[in-house]
Order: sequence, then C-alpha cells, then structure tokens
Amino acid sequence: MTQPFPWSDPLLARLRAHLAGEPFPRDAAHDLGHILRVARLAQALAEAEHAEVDICVAAALLHDLVYRPKNHPESPRTAQLAAELVPQWCRETPGLEAKAEAIAAAVASHSWSGGLVPTSLEAAVVQDADRLEALGAIGIARVFATGASFGAGLWHSEDPWAASRELDDKRWSLDHFERKLLKLAAGMKTAAGRRLAEGRQRTLLAYLEALRAELAGDHG
Repeated sequence: MTQPFPWSDPLLARLRAHLAGEPFPRDAAHDLGHILRVARLAQALAEAEHAEVDICVAAALLHDLVYRPKNHPESPRTAQLAAELVPQWCRETPGLEAKAEAIAAAVASHSWSGGLVPTSLEAAVVQDADRLEALGAIGIARVFATGASFGAGLWHSEDPWAASRELDDKRWSLDHFERKLLKLAAGMKTAAGRRLAEGRQRTLLAYLEALRAELAGDHG
C-alpha cells in the first residue's frame, strides 16, 4: 500500500499469521502478493473515484480471507465465506469497527464466481481491483499458475482454440481466457477501472495473437 493506515500493520500481521495456518496451501495466484497488489489497486481506484479509501483497502486485504483450491466444491463460495468472517476481524481491529458492514459487503460481492452486483461505490472499487489482477501480464501468469495447481494442461494439443470442442478451463488453462478473462474489461464498474482494464486487455490480446502464431508454426 502507498498510504499507511493506523490499522494496517496490525491487520497485515494478523493476515500473515492466518495465511500461514490455513488448511489448504495457496496457489501462486492467490498468495499474499496477490492480496497486496489488489489492495494497491483498490487504493488507486478509490482515490480516483472519491470512494472511502480505508474501506476499499481493508476489504481488498480481506477479500481472499478464505481460500479453497479452484477445483474444490466450496471454491465458488469463498467470497461469501470470507465476508462472514470480516465483521469479527473488523471488530477486533481498532479503527475498523464502525466500518465492518461496508467492508464485509465489499468482500461479499467481489468475486466473479459469486455473481453478486456491488451495491456501493466501495464494493465496485474492490471488485474492479480484483478483476484487474486477472488481466494484463500478471493475469497471464496467474491463469497458468492456477491451472497448474490443480493439474490443468496449458492447452488442448489438437484443438487449442476450441474450434470443434466445448471450452473446459478445468482441463485446459488457455480456455480460461475465453471463459472469463476476455470478458472482464467490459464489466468494470468504475471509470478508473475501465481505463486500466483497456491497457491490460490489450496485453491479453497481444499475448493470444503471439501464441496463435507460434502454435500455427510461424517462426518469424
């Protein structure tokens, strides 16, 4: 984070201890680095959108409080499970007690798989920040790291672009671009999020164009 808050150091210390004791080891796409990057994005978006910065940053730090591997049956519910824990965390963190409800609401609606629509500007900021992490160069790295964590292949060797088969991003990581990543930019809720997403979307498209050429045997 670029701006410290009175509650940030105690919250980060507790978060680190929490991550160290989780029942499931996190994949590289959902580690502490991801959480901190989302917090920085949330702060930048909040400042640009004149949202309450502390709510956005605290929610970003707590948005992945519950982790389940992507092939775990509870994976689609992690945002809700995290939101259920957030009020207690806020009550036990001086400076966040009065903002527990707003922070929990932002956590609850951030995830793609949860399908909830943000009901506040702060929730929209946190959702956009998390989705920006799935775009651009970092997003490319994260999609393949996630797939590798549960044994997905890079792409279907005979039909990488799913011309004659159904998309299946549980088996092939490349399919996740079409299933989700390429749809994220159009769904940004804030103007600042849309601006950042445009550049990161171009990075995704340039990567896919280069990959398509290489897979087609273009050695130029």
